[in-house]
Amino acid sequence: MTRHRHACWRAPTVRAFAVALALTAPLTLPAWAQTPAPGRSTAAIATHIAENGFHVLKLEREATVYEAELVSPQGNLVEARIDPVSAAFLSTKMDGRAGPLPDQWLTVAQIARHLEGQGYTVRKIEAEATGYEVELTDRAGARTEADIDPMTGAIRHSKPD
Repeated sequence: MTRHRHACWRAPTVRAFAVALALTAPLTLPAWAQTPAPGRSTAAIATHIAENGFHVLKLEREATVYEAELVSPQGNLVEARIDPVSAAFLSTKMDGRAGPLPDQWLTVAQIARHLEGQGYTVRKIEAEATGYEVELTDRAGARTEADIDPMTGAIRHSKPD
């Protein structure tokens, strides 16, 4: 009888263990289960971004980076990946123009006074994502629905109501 050099491979337990190890070795934890890399806190990153003129809409810590949705000082929407240690932008992607931020908008009272000063009667004002939607009556009695620029009070678009 010849002896097999690797007789231990014949034992089912050893063989099953080796197969299981080989199958699970390349697996890693999903990103949500990994411990975040050391670095600055979310508050510190948000402060750094704001000090550089950006308005933070969303900031999320991932395993190795922060992902952010920002408004640039020029009013552009920006998606960014940020290094958690240096706070440097690793990549950015422009995503169109942002509307003005609500804390920069004229108030409802200011909008109403502005439109009334132009001879309109304001029936309804509603804040939307990009400005105010207003129902107006002009001096001649024509009813109008208008989209109002929240920064200036100017009518951007209007249509008969």
